[in-house]
Amino acid sequence: MKNYKKKITIILLIALLGGSVQAKVRAVMTRRDFERSVSKDSMVVALFYEDQKGNNDVRDQNRGLIRMYEDLSAYRPYDDADVIFLKVNVGRKDLADLAALYGIKTVPTIIFFNNGQRLADAQEMPVMVTGFVPRTDVQSIIDQYYGQEVQKRVENKEERRKEIVKEESESWKLYFYPRYSVVRDYDPSERDME
Repeated sequence: MKNYKKKITIILLIALLGGSVQAKVRAVMTRRDFERSVSKDSMVVALFYEDQKGNNDVRDQNRGLIRMYEDLSAYRPYDDADVIFLKVNVGRKDLADLAALYGIKTVPTIIFFNNGQRLADAQEMPVMVTGFVPRTDVQSIIDQYYGQEVQKRVENKEERRKEIVKEESESWKLYFYPRYSVVRDYDPSERDME
């Protein structure tokens, strides 16, 4: 009975850890982790928020915001285009300096990066969204600034998928023996005798 409980516990732990690995939104734990994610040649959307342990109203608002953010990250075109979604809890002392570095005065704030640089609008002002905003506002900014790159990456991924399917459909032909092929010294009636 003890072995059974151990097995169940291990399976549950693996399921929990596996679920956290599959998450679309990456939680930033260190400044170095944030800098490494932003510096990659990719599109990054970073949510800066503060998780206040004593304030239940703020925690509920944050929970709704993070749920919206995770839903947005799971949007198929963004997932196919490998848009990176980060969440940074500036309530942690080791991450609070990131908020100061990027000039964040209110939380939550969403900042957009491309190819390691902060996105700027036509007036060279940083592109960011502050406060608790609906998904459509964030999605419209992503589509405005990343739209062409997202579309290009999705098309490239679909083209690659089609190539793989074509290669796979051709690969089995090497091992296919047509029914009309004849195997020497084989008599089907002998098979029943054994």
